[in-house]
Amino acid sequence: MAFLTTPIWRRLRLAYGIASKFLLSALCVGLILALQSPSGALPASPRSNRDVATFVPANIKELLSKPNAIEVRVGAYVDNFHDLSLQNRRFVAEGYYWLEWPQSLQNKLESEKIEPKAIIVLANQVDTWDSQITSASEEPVRLANGNYYQQFQFSANFYIPNINLKRFPFESVQLPVIFEVSDDSLAIQKGNVILAPDTGRNALVGSFAEINGYRITSSVLKPTVHFFGTNLGLNNGDLSYSGVALQATLKSTPLPSILKYFLPLMIVVGIVILAPSLEGELGDIRLAIPSTGLLTLIFLQQAYQAELPALDYLTFLDWIYACGYVISIGTFLLFVWGTNFYQRTPKKGKEQALATINRADTIFQVSAVVGTVVAALLAWMA
Repeated sequence: MAFLTTPIWRRLRLAYGIASKFLLSALCVGLILALQSPSGALPASPRSNRDVATFVPANIKELLSKPNAIEVRVGAYVDNFHDLSLQNRRFVAEGYYWLEWPQSLQNKLESEKIEPKAIIVLANQVDTWDSQITSASEEPVRLANGNYYQQFQFSANFYIPNINLKRFPFESVQLPVIFEVSDDSLAIQKGNVILAPDTGRNALVGSFAEINGYRITSSVLKPTVHFFGTNLGLNNGDLSYSGVALQATLKSTPLPSILKYFLPLMIVVGIVILAPSLEGELGDIRLAIPSTGLLTLIFLQQAYQAELPALDYLTFLDWIYACGYVISIGTFLLFVWGTNFYQRTPKKGKEQALATINRADTIFQVSAVVGTVVAALLAWMA
């Protein structure tokens, strides 16, 4: 066992210790950041006097169980989604919605001179100047059951209240169109007008509503309640408003995401990981590879981050890039050590020094691949 105390073996153990500790430290830092990272849903931003963070799911049966509740059936159909911008958290939707209400609400509308079009508002609508809402008829239609019915067509820009990009570029995005009671006199605490989804067997999203790069996996029409948390300067108390949200869930398509985001990344990181396979005596050539790879990774990451909003957490792709940075820096440090070690070794020991460097390179390559896989699994489950 005397060889364990030879200078070459001690240097090999030192190289292994440096490489393993470096990767272990990077993995620990990543794990700590993952545990400290907040939830993936971005907080909503205020629109006018309303805070969309206060939209909560509603129990429609409980709301309609009150004796003074007035039920208004709300149906919706989105014919087209387009101009989705994750960076600005907005999209454009075009389609139809319709209302059906009883005589009791019609009497209230006539007494307070409220137009049927003003019963509801598109709660998460933005840029109202660039929108259009038209009614199919000037007056409501009287149905056979005695209720009133009116249909509207809309084209508008909408804000995405909550968005989770922790698994980007394999994310799911919910695009909501939120219909909400508009007039204060119709709030739950006053007129107690309750919007109920008119689902039945109606389709909610048209067949041509797909957005490039995404596929619609589901669509649902669900009741909500909006709590303002303020009386808006009036002595009305804290009013809440019934609503209905048409929510379409979009899932990014995997293959284009892999080719667009991961293929360039894997090529660069793969070249850096393969760089230690060059002979240890090629110090100048080896040193150039990780530094070039590091700069390439920086530009690649900046390119895709321009598509996203400012986030207070790391996406799945961010974690993979972080591994690429660690590997590039670690490879550069390994090459600095290997070059200096080879140059300082006497001519008689050059061959043995190269063997030592090659062993350290192999250990680092295996550690880099294993560390990247472990970090990717932790990032996916975070």
